[in-house]
Amino acid sequence: MRVLVTRPEPGGARTAARLEGAGHDPVLMPLFETIITAGPDDLPPARLIGGLIATSARAFAMFGAATPTDRSIFDVPVHVVGPATARAALDAGFSDIREGAGAARDLARAVIDWRARPASGGINDVPARGRRGLVYLAGVPRTSVIEDALNDAEVAFFVLECYRMKKISYSTDILISRILSPPPDVALLFSASAARRLAGLVEAGGLGKSLDLVRFLCLSDAIAAELPASWRARAIAARHPDEDSLLALLDTLG
Repeated sequence: MRVLVTRPEPGGARTAARLEGAGHDPVLMPLFETIITAGPDDLPPARLIGGLIATSARAFAMFGAATPTDRSIFDVPVHVVGPATARAALDAGFSDIREGAGAARDLARAVIDWRARPASGGINDVPARGRRGLVYLAGVPRTSVIEDALNDAEVAFFVLECYRMKKISYSTDILISRILSPPPDVALLFSASAARRLAGLVEAGGLGKSLDLVRFLCLSDAIAAELPASWRARAIAARHPDEDSLLALLDTLG
């Protein structure tokens, strides 16, 4: 199958390699690029941080771009949304990584529960963590799920906006000649922003008919809900919000 990969780099290239290995024909069309907007030294001192929170692997790009002055930051517990973000945290140098169930709301609940538990003195516990704030390594744009949940639970936290997603533009000629000719059989959508961006590009170029037969495979129901009504009937959401579940959907298509 010809598969449109809308994931930003470097993840898009990794997804394309998996698709090629499975016998598919991937077409890369990243809709956003990641711009790093903060560095490790923009964090509060590690001794004041009870834990880090991240919902995207991109949050750890700042540790690859600059070496923190205070290396003890890598001893701080990290709460991440799923396996891809956990791998990014590990690659950045963190060791105490607590992986969530794949959705922001599940991660928020796990963090709140963790903060409520009394410290046992074990190696993975933070002394006096109740007096230490959490730091949410966030991007722009983002949903408010994590922040709303922590505020509702009266958990102290600080938001460090460490990256932003910049739109990538494509001319109509490039869309026609390199990406949508021949039309893809499937489009992979990893975020609600990507769903909206793809629809906007196609509409602006008057290319809606190019995707009339495309199946849209989405990382979650929330992403599918962002598609135009005429596309939603051909959208399928992964059972779990991770790439393995998303790519498994390809096997279900006739």
